[in-house]
Amino acid sequence: MQTRWWKLLFALMAMAWTGPALAAGPVSDHFDGRGMFVYTPANAPPAGSRALVLVLHGGLGNAQRIVEKQAESGLNLDAAADQHGFVVAYLDGTPVTRRMGGRFLGWNAGGGCCGVPYESGVDDVAYIKGAVAFLATKYGIDPHRVFAIGHSNGAMMAQRLLCESDVLVAGVAISGPLNLPVERCPKAAGKRVLALHGADDENVPIAGGVGRKGLSGVAFASEARSEQVVTASGGAYTLQIVPGADHFLDHIEAAVEKREGMTIGEKAARYFGLAGS
Repeated sequence: MQTRWWKLLFALMAMAWTGPALAAGPVSDHFDGRGMFVYTPANAPPAGSRALVLVLHGGLGNAQRIVEKQAESGLNLDAAADQHGFVVAYLDGTPVTRRMGGRFLGWNAGGGCCGVPYESGVDDVAYIKGAVAFLATKYGIDPHRVFAIGHSNGAMMAQRLLCESDVLVAGVAISGPLNLPVERCPKAAGKRVLALHGADDENVPIAGGVGRKGLSGVAFASEARSEQVVTASGGAYTLQIVPGADHFLDHIEAAVEKREGMTIGEKAARYFGLAGS
């Protein structure tokens, strides 16, 4: 009799298991030599129908710092995921300098930005496409419901993804334009970008050029040019200038919360059409 009960218990456990356990917090994972953190909320829909939001850190950042809310905490979407039932993947770039080690990462967003990833020609578009395919299989993601949000260098990377790949439906780009030296984005048709930019940004100026407080020395594209390229390619580009905010994400989020009564995570979820999904 005891043996039969154990067999029944194991059978029920096997029936209930449909993939990685829904965790109380983000779980550490890896793809193609890079780490990531993945958060699957307890109220996620059935595997195969789940939406995914990619989070792309800024230059000199990393996924762990966002997850632990030590930096770029406005990119921590766990609370919004809990409310609206989507999966979040916090991805890592590659070392942005040759001296500062593996904690300070960046993305090859094009147009000179930023650091070693750009200089070495790191193919971050291919990496993220592969990561999305990996996440779709392991975490039950619908590959047609993938979005991205990023800050600064991560915002530029999100826009490059929209420009050069089919992986994203829409993106939220904070303090970072499309920085590619192109006139058209072949993959941007039908895609949407919400660009949030602090009015007082002196690191990555809204009007473009080298920021007075910028660290990279890169002459960035303007938001106006980003809008022109995306819309000329058949995409939609919405620029929201945030009064009283500079380049820093915490300042932008504080201004957004004060004016709109919501976090950046909630704003992104609504823009992506995931609120109430």
